[in-house]
Amino acid sequence: MIKKKINILYKIILSVIGSFAVISGFFPNNFKFDIEAVYYFTYQSNMLVIVYFILDIINIIKKDKSLYPRFKGAVTMSITVTFLVYHFLLSPTAEKYEGLPYIRNIILHYILPIMTILDYIIFDIKGIYKIIDPLLWLLIPIIYFIFILIRARLGEPFSNGSYYPYFFTDIDKYGLKIVLRNVLFITLFFAFLGYIEYFTDRFLNILQNKK
Repeated sequence: MIKKKINILYKIILSVIGSFAVISGFFPNNFKFDIEAVYYFTYQSNMLVIVYFILDIINIIKKDKSLYPRFKGAVTMSITVTFLVYHFLLSPTAEKYEGLPYIRNIILHYILPIMTILDYIIFDIKGIYKIIDPLLWLLIPIIYFIFILIRARLGEPFSNGSYYPYFFTDIDKYGLKIVLRNVLFITLFFAFLGYIEYFTDRFLNILQNKK
């Protein structure tokens, strides 16, 4: 019972912190809605985490079990990619933030991803993932890539003049061949990370069963 309460409280804190960062990112200047934020995977993956955890809290309270725990793997994978891609690929050339933008950036790219990973380690039942799951989880990046392609053809350019949210997906600048190569590498990275998650889950399950 105590662990359940701690579990719920942890998820509430995660959801509140994440909601604050996402909402403040949508209204960065005098409460004027910034539509561009919606198109970034950073915000979409963080929103996925927040929505999942809010529904998970309700499910735990009502049914005393987690909501679609196998799908939780996709949520964890997506937000982990947000963390890793930003830290190793985007942060070296990213804008230097101060004040609230700095806090928001840290929450979206570091705090929420790390809290999501810790939530899995501390609270989730291990051994539930199937070997096919990491491949099913790839639907998230694939759908996102299709989304930004459609948006580039139908929408307006971003404030930097590009029709694409990330430089490595900019077909106009680099050409379709290079972008498809980039997307392939990123998709393989998603799959690699997904299987690290899967085998970690197997390993932790074995350790739990030995206790």
